[in-house]
Amino acid sequence: MATIGDVAREAGVSRSTVSSVLTGRKFVSPETREKIEAAITMLGYSVNAGARALATARTMTLGVVVRFHEAEFSPALATYLVALADAARESGYAVVLLTEPDGEAAVNKAIAGRQVDGLVLLSVVEGDPRLGPIAEAGYPAVLVGMPEDTRGIDSVDLDFAAAARLLVDHLADHGHREATFVRWPDKVYAGGSTYAIRFASAAEKRAGERGLTLEPLSCSVGPEQVRAALRDELGRADGPSALIVHNDAASAMLQFALHDTGLDVPGDRSVVSLHSAELARLYALPFTSVESGPDVVAHAAIEMLVRRIASPDAPAEARLVGPRLIERGSVATVA
Repeated sequence: MATIGDVAREAGVSRSTVSSVLTGRKFVSPETREKIEAAITMLGYSVNAGARALATARTMTLGVVVRFHEAEFSPALATYLVALADAARESGYAVVLLTEPDGEAAVNKAIAGRQVDGLVLLSVVEGDPRLGPIAEAGYPAVLVGMPEDTRGIDSVDLDFAAAARLLVDHLADHGHREATFVRWPDKVYAGGSTYAIRFASAAEKRAGERGLTLEPLSCSVGPEQVRAALRDELGRADGPSALIVHNDAASAMLQFALHDTGLDVPGDRSVVSLHSAELARLYALPFTSVESGPDVVAHAAIEMLVRRIASPDAPAEARLVGPRLIERGSVATVA
């Protein structure tokens, strides 16, 4: 099947010039238009009707398709929703939330009714069924999450694997040879959540490379449950002297559990964590960490989606936001 790139090469023009002819957004000289139309005819190029309709009849609204999962930390998800709404507004778009339990049906409905100019998918999982109708329709969309197969859809996320390596290396560089890995509930990994799987896989691999043993501790996201689980772990006489935390609820409640057990950081326990920047501000978290920065990811997602709406046939992009380690002195050096 011919693509817009094939048409551009045959006509000897740029992709954007072909797009301008197809959408009518910009003036193109009659001579150039004739060459492009001839190339389209020769190659049998078929314009994506849905994409063309979006380009010529905009709603100036973006749909955010979100799945609220009971095993995830809702306040962290809320920061992404606010950041996406702010970024969209700066680009001249309004945002509507699509929160139906059946995400695939919500996507199909949005596409069929052309309710929005493009879609942002949150809480992306491996094999996410919401990707199918988007890929089939060629509908403008961006994933906040990085599955193994993006189905040719633009995607952006924090580089959770690189973040895991930074945190493991920090502990290993300070002489630690064992640590408790405070994780999300098991159902988050079983459900295919890309951010959790990428972090855990990279952490375990890097720990093996650095001679660091990780003892997994899966924690609920309920405040009292996670506080109790952390209190029990900290109270173990034979427990590791360090913790690596990837669970926003656990990061928030760890200070309370430390107070409950009378332990000090880094004197009694060393701690590194990955949590959202908003959580760090809200709870004044004192741990050496990588902060996920929803604002950066959200602005990148909206930028990519707006570009996709304007250029529906451009190559798909997968963008990872590089992590930054923030040193707060929560790791002691051991012999």
